[in-house]
Amino acid sequence: MARRGRAACLVVHREDVGSDRLGFEVPGEIRVIDLSGLPPLDGAGGDLSRVIPPYRDAVRALARETGRPVVMIPTLLGDSFGVAAALTLTDPELLRVVGWCHSPIAYDAAVLDHYERVIARFAAVSDPIAAGLRSRHPSRAGEIDVVYHGVEAPRERPGRPALAGRALMLVYAGRVEDDLKRVVSLVAISDSLRRAGVGHRLTIVGDGPASGRVDALIAEGRTDRIRRLSAVPPDRVQGLMAEHDVFVLPSRVEGMPLAALEAMAVGCVPVMRRTETGSRVLAEHGVSGVFVEVGDDADDAAVGEAFAGAIVGAMGGRMGAGIDRMSEAAHRRARERFSMEAYADWAERVIDAAASSAPRAWPADRPCAFTSLSGSSGSGAVPSGGAWRLGELLGALAGRRVVVHGVGRHTIELGSVFAGSGAGIVAFCDDDPSRQGGTIWNWPIVSPSSAGRTGATDVVISSWMNQEAIWDRRAVYERQGMSVHRLYDVVDGPGARPPGV
Repeated sequence: MARRGRAACLVVHREDVGSDRLGFEVPGEIRVIDLSGLPPLDGAGGDLSRVIPPYRDAVRALARETGRPVVMIPTLLGDSFGVAAALTLTDPELLRVVGWCHSPIAYDAAVLDHYERVIARFAAVSDPIAAGLRSRHPSRAGEIDVVYHGVEAPRERPGRPALAGRALMLVYAGRVEDDLKRVVSLVAISDSLRRAGVGHRLTIVGDGPASGRVDALIAEGRTDRIRRLSAVPPDRVQGLMAEHDVFVLPSRVEGMPLAALEAMAVGCVPVMRRTETGSRVLAEHGVSGVFVEVGDDADDAAVGEAFAGAIVGAMGGRMGAGIDRMSEAAHRRARERFSMEAYADWAERVIDAAASSAPRAWPADRPCAFTSLSGSSGSGAVPSGGAWRLGELLGALAGRRVVVHGVGRHTIELGSVFAGSGAGIVAFCDDDPSRQGGTIWNWPIVSPSSAGRTGATDVVISSWMNQEAIWDRRAVYERQGMSVHRLYDVVDGPGARPPGV
């Protein structure tokens, strides 16, 4: 946008705990407002008073300079939209908000649904995500655009040595997280390839909550074929991808995976789990990439075998002719369909449509912060009525042995409900191996596959944001003879209340 003569401004907040700040220079034509000295939004407890003034000053300055409304694109953290809502109370004529949806998870949808009245335009990164928005907001269907990611693709595909006689080079780049990204299965994929006699090297790039678990597995006799690098600056990503043959993505959920597109741009062939969102548009199976059929509840070993089999099939024999053919097709598809110029054109149309729309203001009698919906100090992880629902469910399970799935923010915020329920809680479960073996409030944290050893009869899903993804994998509990219960109806939104409340 800046190169096209737009006034572009980036507001920088403090990085997450456990994540490194990327060491790269923002181009000089982009203005930067550094708020990293302020508390992070997800820990502000809904108090946005220190964040709103610098945003308001920036909006007013840009509006004076350009003579046009300023278009703000918040991150998908609920309170980022809360800041935008607060600005529309004082400067509705100066601001237009675009809701850019990158993922099909329930939390992202709930944020956009809650702030719909101040969103001038929606942009979805895939057709299925756009269809979901249109089904929930039919009156806004004409204001919902699909904007695929764009990528800088070199004119010529970077060359690679012939596969014959060398190791196959695999790479994953992204958040090192195991619930949605399923990164621990990358180790299983490497193990399966080794058993199949495929010489290879796997590079895992990124950091996140499962980093410790992945590092420990690598140290268990795998350092000769697996390495993990910390997050690298954006301008180094494609150079790294160009050193590898195959990009591996076993995620349970994806919107339009940008890292896979960055890989394709330099001829690194994506091998991805088939999902219902943007991955289908990204590549053509067997031509410019490979889709792997594997269930949400498949364990790491099953994921490893499925991906290893797909990779072996894609190689087309020891000479690797299949990989080389798909590498050329992947590079061509990225250049022709997902160029940065096309992306910028789409983005400009969305921005201009938003800027020319009528102003929208947040109701003065409603709190602006998304966090305030939960009545606690989180980031909207617990919708209204969540504590009531949990108390009712635990009461109905009195006399039974209960395992609670989830030890994240939703569970922490409802800690008093668990402590005071009197229910027969015997353990908590979590998908993240790094949490297993620990405790929460003196209850043990176990893996879902070992929950039956506790003697539990029932499982309660303690999550709103990821409830449906966990529900889809409930078979791991049902196979052990347990009944699984969820707290929220599928249609529940952040303002939903239980009957009678």
